[in-house]
Amino acid sequence: MELQTLCDEVSARYSRGEPFAIVGGDTHAHLGLKVSAEPFNMGQHQGIIEYHPTELVVRVRAGTPLIELVQTLSEQGQMLAFDPVSLGSGREGRQSTIGGAIATGSSGSRRPYAGAARDYVLGVSMVLHTGETLSFGGQVMKNVAGYDVSRLVCGSFGMLGVISDVSLKVLPKPALETNIALTLSPTSAMSLVRDLRAVMSSVSACCYLDGQLYLRLSGSEAAVQYDRDKIGGDVVDDTFFARLDRLELEPFESANEIWRLSTDAGESLASSDCSVFDWGFAQRWLFDPPVNPRDEYTGSGYWTCIRSLSEPAVSDPFQPLDDADFALHQRVKAVFDPEGLFNPGRLYPGL
Repeated sequence: MELQTLCDEVSARYSRGEPFAIVGGDTHAHLGLKVSAEPFNMGQHQGIIEYHPTELVVRVRAGTPLIELVQTLSEQGQMLAFDPVSLGSGREGRQSTIGGAIATGSSGSRRPYAGAARDYVLGVSMVLHTGETLSFGGQVMKNVAGYDVSRLVCGSFGMLGVISDVSLKVLPKPALETNIALTLSPTSAMSLVRDLRAVMSSVSACCYLDGQLYLRLSGSEAAVQYDRDKIGGDVVDDTFFARLDRLELEPFESANEIWRLSTDAGESLASSDCSVFDWGFAQRWLFDPPVNPRDEYTGSGYWTCIRSLSEPAVSDPFQPLDDADFALHQRVKAVFDPEGLFNPGRLYPGL
């Protein structure tokens, strides 16, 4: 789809007062609230616009399948360092798109060690309600002109406008990656992860599940081998963390409700009934709780319902906002979307 065609379609639909349910591959439909609107399909607006491997920069249309972008980067020995989750179960078998990854702020297992999606966004072009295209940011990290709208778009779930394309910083792929597992108690695993954070190491992912601490080591062959000898453990399936990010491990696949607690890595393990610990114990997973886990939680983190197959579905999947934060969200949305037609209610009712 040509950019002008996209702009014309957005302008025409907005002028008719028709709400948008913006989708790429529609593989993240389980996140947030349902949007009562006809889909606005971005799947045809795809392709790499510019790629400069020597500059570690790529500019790509929002509807480009993640798997295609990842493959192109891999051919040059490069990668998206924030490990966006690539799914393939969307409408008509479509794949996750880079626009969907940015709109949902999708970051995988490497996130606490390499940074989040927003840390790699250099610039964003967005089609506004008028049909105009505005570009925010640029193609270098040190761009300080104006408001940082390009990063504001990350995690906005399409509520500000239609992402046309994004410019991203990419990184070289590590020379070697190895997954290892150690049998440890929860407290011993937490202590080891804390010690590894305090020193330079090749750890790029961490998960504690069923008495096993899983670590991914990434880097030069010498660095990985050094840490492998120092930490010990057994080499395990190299797809473990990819399956974790796609919620394909057994605890996720058998659950009707999946909740995620985002908190400080040092928070007491007794603060919740979570059974899977990701991101170095900062991301914790709870399955099929009998009541809303926010009701009795006294820690410092916040809860998100990632999937709800129960009836009725969870009515507040994202952590509720206080009045001041909600008013700020409303003001920002009103600037970009005065009629409230872009993905209305996807994050919270009334937005």
